[in-house]
Amino acid sequence: MPINTESVITTANKTPKFSLRWLLTINFVVYVVLLTARSWGSHRILHYEETIAVASALSQSFFATLNDFAYGLLVPRILIFLAVQLPLEYLPITLLTIATFLWAIFSMIIFLVIYKKTHRYLPSFLASLVLILVPLPELGMQGIVWNSFWPMFIALGVVVACRAYGESTRTTYLVALFAFLTAASNPVTGVLMLLLGFDYICHKALRKRVLAIGVGLFVGMVFSLFVQINQEPPLRYLGDWTQELAQTSETLGRLEDSGAATLRKAPSVDAAAVFKGLPGTIKYLLTQIAPEPIASRWVASSSLSTDVLRIGTLFAVFLILPLGAISLQIYRIKESKLKELGATLRLFLAAALVLILQIVLISGTVQTRQLLFAPICFYWIAIFTILPAVFKLQHLKRSAVSTVISVLAIIFAFAVLQNFRDPFDSNPRQGGMGRYEEDQLWTLALSKALGECQDMQPNDIVIISQKEEIWVDSPVVIRCKFITQ
Repeated sequence: MPINTESVITTANKTPKFSLRWLLTINFVVYVVLLTARSWGSHRILHYEETIAVASALSQSFFATLNDFAYGLLVPRILIFLAVQLPLEYLPITLLTIATFLWAIFSMIIFLVIYKKTHRYLPSFLASLVLILVPLPELGMQGIVWNSFWPMFIALGVVVACRAYGESTRTTYLVALFAFLTAASNPVTGVLMLLLGFDYICHKALRKRVLAIGVGLFVGMVFSLFVQINQEPPLRYLGDWTQELAQTSETLGRLEDSGAATLRKAPSVDAAAVFKGLPGTIKYLLTQIAPEPIASRWVASSSLSTDVLRIGTLFAVFLILPLGAISLQIYRIKESKLKELGATLRLFLAAALVLILQIVLISGTVQTRQLLFAPICFYWIAIFTILPAVFKLQHLKRSAVSTVISVLAIIFAFAVLQNFRDPFDSNPRQGGMGRYEEDQLWTLALSKALGECQDMQPNDIVIISQKEEIWVDSPVVIRCKFITQ
């Protein structure tokens, strides 16, 4: 018996509010469970990304902490400052809890935006899971408050790509506030100005809403620029400390060598270096989307002919096939306005813009997975947004497009299973920090530091060292008076 697709869509359009609330509640629980499962063990150690921010928040007023880094990070700063007001022995699990709820909220925003646009649960749910399950090891993303500016940016990117600017003035202002907070926390958010500018020019009915959101985003970018211009070294919170101290302390010496005592200025843009590094960036991007052993073996190849063959294969699988599927859908349904496909193409564009901006900013080859996080998230979300339009195709063409999406979904699932528990955090000798711990390292280190401070002056510097091996340690360097008061 044939299914009345139009009836299904109409029913979806009239989903009762209480049903949507139940969907959101169930999804939120699933998100929290998955995030907890991925990060469990990291609640026993303070992550290295957050150590300096924690020490800064303990040592200074909130406003003094805002400019001791190269850019704003406004939301992470606020949350970390609030977290250190609670008992310090529970700090890692406090931060993990905050980060877990943040990521779940941003995933829920993605689900809600795509569901309201497509009225189909499965594609919306799969797209929202990308933020939680994105298969990139050695990141230390999920469960880390300091890195919450990336999921914020991705959630806002989905909002802009789907033109979810709010059905009421109040909602529009909330989106504008979200845009400000995101841009004030992550300057890369500026790439969304291009999509907003396009909407302002081409969609007259949306101009007031786009303008409000654009103003919020612009003010956030100004804040980030102000911080960049007026930044101080990350270790500024220690006040005066001598170079001799850095030489006698291996930990402080390591922090100084990493640039914690100097300003982090952006390199000048080198057009020649950008173009020279482009092939390497494309190779790195395509190999890291793929599961193991491709991700680690193919990226290490140095043979030109082999690289061309392998990269060509990955390019065909990850780009030519989905773009071909989109073209087939557009060709088949010329008379329909496939809003889902418009959002898909805008998500692909957002991925490209972020990658290009980061290539320009580093003026070289992208070689860290952290810089791939946003482009790869946008890519997989775009892939899953193709699904709703598949149901509008005839059987033969629906089968062809469904096969393409199914192949990509299987690749995604296989990579997720490989990296659900970050191998670099399970075994730090592979190159990561090993944050899945069985012992309460933070509590033990804090207790030891408090004991040392009893024999020291309040203004003396103490190092809260969580691991014996300094190359995998996450030390907090702080003056005794700020942890004993």
